[in-house]
Amino acid sequence: MSSTAAKLILPFWEICRFKRPPQDIPASPFLFKLVLCIHVLAGTIINVVGFSIVEACLLSLLMTALLLLAIRILLLMRGHAERILQTGTAFMGASIVLFLPALALRYWFYVIEKSGTESNIAGYVWVCLFVWERFIAAHILRHALDTKLMVGFLLSIAYVFLEFQVVVIFHNAVSRWLI
Repeated sequence: MSSTAAKLILPFWEICRFKRPPQDIPASPFLFKLVLCIHVLAGTIINVVGFSIVEACLLSLLMTALLLLAIRILLLMRGHAERILQTGTAFMGASIVLFLPALALRYWFYVIEKSGTESNIAGYVWVCLFVWERFIAAHILRHALDTKLMVGFLLSIAYVFLEFQVVVIFHNAVSRWLI
């Protein structure tokens, strides 16, 4: 990995390790757009495992838009509109850091499903990754919203339920469209 890429990824890795708050990320429109593009691309790649490229791309765009909308609403409700750029960049950047383990896990589940077998280990790894991701979100929200970690954690869990509902609606709409 080049030193430029390492310098770009390191702050997000430190957020994932709870060593850096989201306000350490520069409020840079260029960085936001770069991370946004990489986030949508990474989401598309993860979703291609098991879905068509069109559905994977649309789902990635939808999930990214939902994330940014949720961040915007929460920050506006708390009177912290000036933090939208940094918080959005921090969330998407942390998600990019988790891309490789998430992709490997997604592929592992795909192989398990296609082979008709089961794997408790894959389930345990998924739970660990899920919980880590929720605490990363809680860490970012705690700083962005000036609240307690547990409030951030509960908000991140509520977001997962919202995200799940949107994915179900999306898949139902795509299924009807394709039939």
